[in-house]
Amino acid sequence: MKRQPDWPALLLLIAIFFGGLVRFTPALITRFPLNDGGMFYTMAGELSANGYALPATTSYNGLDLPFAYPPLGIYLASLLADVGRIPPLAVFLWLPPLLATLAIPAFYLFSRALLADKLRASLATLFFALTPGSYDWHLMGGGVTRALGFLFLLLAAFYVLRFFQRQQSDSHFRSDCHFALAILFCSLAVLSHPEVGLQTAGLCAVLWLFLGRTWRGALDAFLIALGVTLLTAPWWGTVISQHGLAPFLSALQTGQHATVDWLYLFISLFGSGEFIPLLLVLRFAGLFYAIWKREYLLPSLLLVPALLDPRSAASIALLAFSMMSALGFLDAFPLIKETLPRMTRIFANSPQESAQIREIRGKNNHGILESRIGGMVVLLLAVILFVECGLLNYRLVNTTLTADERSAMGWLNDNLPPDQNFILVTGKTYSMSDPAQEWFPVFSGQHSQSTLQGLEWTLGAEFTDRLNDLAVLQACDDFSCVEKFAARTGLVYDYIWVSIPTIRTNPEQNARGNQLADSIQFSSQFSVVFDESLSSERIVIFQRQNK
Repeated sequence: MKRQPDWPALLLLIAIFFGGLVRFTPALITRFPLNDGGMFYTMAGELSANGYALPATTSYNGLDLPFAYPPLGIYLASLLADVGRIPPLAVFLWLPPLLATLAIPAFYLFSRALLADKLRASLATLFFALTPGSYDWHLMGGGVTRALGFLFLLLAAFYVLRFFQRQQSDSHFRSDCHFALAILFCSLAVLSHPEVGLQTAGLCAVLWLFLGRTWRGALDAFLIALGVTLLTAPWWGTVISQHGLAPFLSALQTGQHATVDWLYLFISLFGSGEFIPLLLVLRFAGLFYAIWKREYLLPSLLLVPALLDPRSAASIALLAFSMMSALGFLDAFPLIKETLPRMTRIFANSPQESAQIREIRGKNNHGILESRIGGMVVLLLAVILFVECGLLNYRLVNTTLTADERSAMGWLNDNLPPDQNFILVTGKTYSMSDPAQEWFPVFSGQHSQSTLQGLEWTLGAEFTDRLNDLAVLQACDDFSCVEKFAARTGLVYDYIWVSIPTIRTNPEQNARGNQLADSIQFSSQFSVVFDESLSSERIVIFQRQNK
């Protein structure tokens, strides 16, 4: 008799190995932090220079912004650079993919506790690890906070879930270990990232609603919240003593609740970034299966994150979607296969057939992987997802600061007085995915009026308006458009940076950039101080003429 593979162990190993591989590949290629991280890079240096006491402000981008960001990831990056003697840029390159990889086994713990089954949890972990484009924001330089917070969110959810599950099964149960670890990891999540802290609270509230809705459960939930409040008090207490509530009230208004298209958001949550939408089918199958069985915990884990913070909803919804995909493959599809021939008799309300359907629903459908075809389908699906992740990683690799841009910024640092006012027109409409905007203040020593990072603590409700204004700026193809942006926002500037990619890279952006550069040069208000056609783009910098 041929021995069957240990599918739960095999799938978990595949998830960790290949999931880690796709997470480390972009860093291996770029050798420079992906996309963002410049603000945290500055803050880590300031934290070290201040003897690891929280500074009141950060000088990032020449502004006195409140040093209000949850500081745990910044502390970690600073300690690795100082104590570990690791170059700071290397920390921002390698720490995010490491943290994102550690999230894979952490997710397995959570899904195994929730699904109460090793195979379903392992398959869910495989989908979690290899969902294309689901981990990109965790790999970027800013992942020193995002990926760290996400890791602690998973561990917090696991220990809160186990605490309520044990309490539900044993009315006399009391685990000080689970209770203490729930408080610890919830606190670490709050101290890592603002959106993650909010989503952790929402996740824990859903778990309490489904598993701990008793007087004792309510008391324990209150005690956990109280413990988190006390453990995080040194951070938020310091910020409030220095700046009051204003930074937190401002940040709470940047979740895009007022502008979100809710129908589009919920539809887009089901997208998984694939060219072949295999996971989309599994997600819908798992969702309908959960609703049919009247198990509403997983669907709630889709709804609540979107209501709390639409901007971060997709990454949190991935937790439920990964488990739903496993249920779709192991439960929904076998159920459909076995019940389809009986559909006409089901509608006839035959008591015997209804009993058979209930028996099928209660089966442990591990047998699907005991067949050679079932096992091959799972492995083929893993290969397809791995390839799709590789294709999307190619796009991710191109969201990093180029050597040409670093060279131009170094020239500005060497040849201009510091803190000159710049506007950067790079053609990238979403400013939070524009590495030039984020890293420009770090390497040039100048002030960018078009950089949005850090302003969530000061702009409040105007943050979304500024985001939209910056998208309009990046589409400018003549000087009057730039001037309208400056007049509308009240932002003064003396220099304009224009990035023009090669024709092969982006013909439309190339034409728009050349038109803008020509329009500025012909305006007679500006002169060219830097103009180089480098390996991947042409960078032109204009200076306003004194009147």
